[in-house]
Amino acid sequence: MTKGPRTSDKEFFEALSDELADIHKAAESGDYAEATKAFAGYARAYFRQTEKAFFSIPYEEPENIYKLPGESDSEAVKRIETFKVVSVGILGDFSEKKRIDWFANPTANGYKEWTWQLSRHNGIKMMAHEYNRTGNEEIAASAIAIMRSWIEDAEVPAIGTSGRDTKCWRTIECGIRMGANWPYIFYSFMKSPSFTDEMILLWFKSIYEHASRLMHDKTAANWLLMEMNGLAHIAILYPFFKDSGIWQKTAITSMEEECKRQFYPDGFQYELTTNYHNVAINNYQRLLETAGAFGVKLPESMVEILRKACDLNTKLMMPDGSLPDINDGTRAKVKDLLSPKTRFFRDKEIDFAVYGSDEPDYSSLVLPYSGFAIFRSGWKDDDVYALFDAAPFGRGHQHEDKLNLIIYACGRYLVPEAGIYAYDESDMRRYVLSTRGHNTVRVDGSDQDRGSTYSWHDDEINKKADIRYSLSADDIEWAESTYSESYKDLEDKSIRHTRKVLFMRNERIFIIKDTLQAEKEHTWDVLWHIDDDANDDFDYSNLRIFVPSANVEHRIVRGKEGPDMQGFIATSAKQGSYKEVNTLVLTAKGNTSVVTVIAPKDNKGKRPLNAALCNNVLTLTFADEEKEIII
Repeated sequence: MTKGPRTSDKEFFEALSDELADIHKAAESGDYAEATKAFAGYARAYFRQTEKAFFSIPYEEPENIYKLPGESDSEAVKRIETFKVVSVGILGDFSEKKRIDWFANPTANGYKEWTWQLSRHNGIKMMAHEYNRTGNEEIAASAIAIMRSWIEDAEVPAIGTSGRDTKCWRTIECGIRMGANWPYIFYSFMKSPSFTDEMILLWFKSIYEHASRLMHDKTAANWLLMEMNGLAHIAILYPFFKDSGIWQKTAITSMEEECKRQFYPDGFQYELTTNYHNVAINNYQRLLETAGAFGVKLPESMVEILRKACDLNTKLMMPDGSLPDINDGTRAKVKDLLSPKTRFFRDKEIDFAVYGSDEPDYSSLVLPYSGFAIFRSGWKDDDVYALFDAAPFGRGHQHEDKLNLIIYACGRYLVPEAGIYAYDESDMRRYVLSTRGHNTVRVDGSDQDRGSTYSWHDDEINKKADIRYSLSADDIEWAESTYSESYKDLEDKSIRHTRKVLFMRNERIFIIKDTLQAEKEHTWDVLWHIDDDANDDFDYSNLRIFVPSANVEHRIVRGKEGPDMQGFIATSAKQGSYKEVNTLVLTAKGNTSVVTVIAPKDNKGKRPLNAALCNNVLTLTFADEEKEIII
């Protein structure tokens, strides 16, 4: 096996700026040893000149799961020094050969993300941070040797090679290495004697190869933001390459264009997942941090879009301060996400989420472009919250879940969806993507199927979603939308599911009307995932459910394994992280409507004793009165 990098000494030195005359002179004479020595001296001098600027940027914890449960940074460093590494939460042991196999995959089911994400070098960045804290040269020597093994073993592929055809050079990893991890690794270990002249040459040859790959093999969507952030970092941090100016202009222009292309006017990134929304913001933040520290001016047009994108986190925030896990989203804490952003963006929404200052001037709201309705009784920990999904199909990381509804009340995420799971090929992964894993409707046992015919068009970013709503009433607020697209393997194109969600603000009760129509007769399953202890099918510890519609059968499914999996929610994106919950299945046939009343048993809401339906009038019986609601 040949050793990387592929770039020859001649190619590398020719790629350096003409201003490095002494280095060019040595290289042109064929004395590459002298050229290497001269370049290493230049790199060290450049490091000393710029290290203060770089370390003015606050340290950012690496992303993803690169430590074992309960493991401290120092413990993780000692483990890595023995060639035992963690990627996506799974251990790979290379201690016997004392060299990491960057192409290996120790997972039980060949989970490709293990190998790909190992090459993000999250653990090495952590080692660099521990080295800065302790000054322990053994850490530096170990980390630099590991990085050298990667540069030697993981050769850059030919231009035009798809990232998915490689194990170490997906362009997303290239962007993350260059824009998040390698700069910190370089600036931390450059002062170590273990960062030899030869290692400096190898390091910057690899950086040059990264720039070439990111320039020629860039992709789209959130990957493009990571790729261009990485390319921008190469250009800004290492301006001694001839093409740094071209790289910088390409990257920043692309980031500016994508900012306008990827964020809806109401602030949501077009993949419509709370996770990748913040991945997008974070890559802009990294660019803002580095450009600011190194005196590079960025277009002002980015700032307002990104501020609105930050505000969206507060708008979506549940009472416990976390985000809902819609699409491939995560329940991250909004305060943690927005705290670093306060160095750039400040307004009422951000200050409320981060500092607990004055509440926003609204409670419930609708995002008219991205298509979400958020109902809330208020902003306190004990308030009631629901999110109704009338969104278009996201640009990526989509779930088949239109008209999904989730509810947080009584200090709990009571009516969740299945969430996000590892990007493997398991039944659980298929489940979280499917309609089965959400609180909406299946038809004849079939899931929604928007993905099979989906394509994105850039002009869609300025189109409003199909959502009708009224938030002006003193008590009852509502939102409504329709799903009339295809269901998997069903030929009937006349199927229409219209869902109307009503929120009785004073009583803190949700009323859901599902109108189900088609030219042919179908069987409809209305699904409700309930993460709560049950007394019986409809009476739970923290909520009571009423189904006043006639001719509706019901059953509970819990912990059903297999291809038609049902009755689970993911507890994290790590493989094996999920638990059983009750799924209430309400079954009806023919053209009909199904009304569901979900009443949290909190201390502030009125608890109905009964619900009766006559035509389109719902009567709720309370201990002291009856209320009629036209639905």
